[in-house]
Amino acid sequence: MIFLRKQPKADDDRETKQLNENIQSIIKSIEEISDEQREMVKRFKLDMEIFASERSLESCVQTLNLSMQLANIREQLVETYKHYCLLLEHELKKALDKKSKNTES
Repeated sequence: MIFLRKQPKADDDRETKQLNENIQSIIKSIEEISDEQREMVKRFKLDMEIFASERSLESCVQTLNLSMQLANIREQLVETYKHYCLLLEHELKKALDKKSKNTES
């Protein structure tokens, strides 16, 4: 799942280090947001059970609030994955460009 350059060449050592740091940062963000999402889902399920049994306005509002928080967390997660994908796409394009330049030479 994780793309890291293991053996950088001397000329792109700094770039590789930056890429690895960016990827590690994104991975950490994804893990943190995913943990937060799992916790929120647990709380949401419990609140849904309470709402289903009580059917009170208070339990409805509480469940709705958690639902909106969960949607926000999922939006953050999607945006983080988009950033991760763009970073990997950029690296793939660079690698393909290098490969095509090497085959032309």
